[in-house]
Amino acid sequence: MKTYSIGRDLNCDIIINDSTDVISRRHALLNVTPSGKMTIIDQSSNGTYVNGIRISQNVPVPVTRKDIVSLAHVAKLDWDQIPRSNQWIRYVIGAIAAIAVILGIIFGVKSLNSKDDNNHSDIQSPVELNDSTLIKQKEAARLDSIRNVERQDSIKKVEEKARQDSINAANKDKTVRKKDTGKSNSAGKGKEDSDKSKDDKAGKQKERAII
Repeated sequence: MKTYSIGRDLNCDIIINDSTDVISRRHALLNVTPSGKMTIIDQSSNGTYVNGIRISQNVPVPVTRKDIVSLAHVAKLDWDQIPRSNQWIRYVIGAIAAIAVILGIIFGVKSLNSKDDNNHSDIQSPVELNDSTLIKQKEAARLDSIRNVERQDSIKKVEEKARQDSINAANKDKTVRKKDTGKSNSAGKGKEDSDKSKDDKAGKQKERAII
């Protein structure tokens, strides 16, 4: 804590010029704490006034730079002679530290959330597993249906081919039979012609013998 002495004595920190000797040699003390709080202590014979009110002697009274401090109503305390404390520096440092802590917490939470999201993405929920299983089952059923249709088409093709082969075989049979029938007819006709020729020859021979 810094203490400033106020009076007309040349050894005071804040010297008040007074030729009437109304202001005491050591009229008052001003105490300033590191945080910037101030108190004034009256040590005079003619009194010290804060905002027009005389304060008790040797009793610390809180004051600020906005207060009017009068010394025996002869002179006023010039606040510009009181060095300002480095309180604002402390405030700035405190604010920076607070911001750093807040940012650290925010980034830490984001990092944890990111890790949780990654873990959740790796682990499928029961609903997702059920959906995946259902999709697989539907796909398997669709493939089975396609295979069944292909199998039926294949069976139809085999049956159609067998039917066509049967028809071709029957037609071939008919053709062979026709050929065989034609040959037999031709052979029978040839025999008849041969027998007729023989009969004709025999009749001619008989006629010649009779003549």
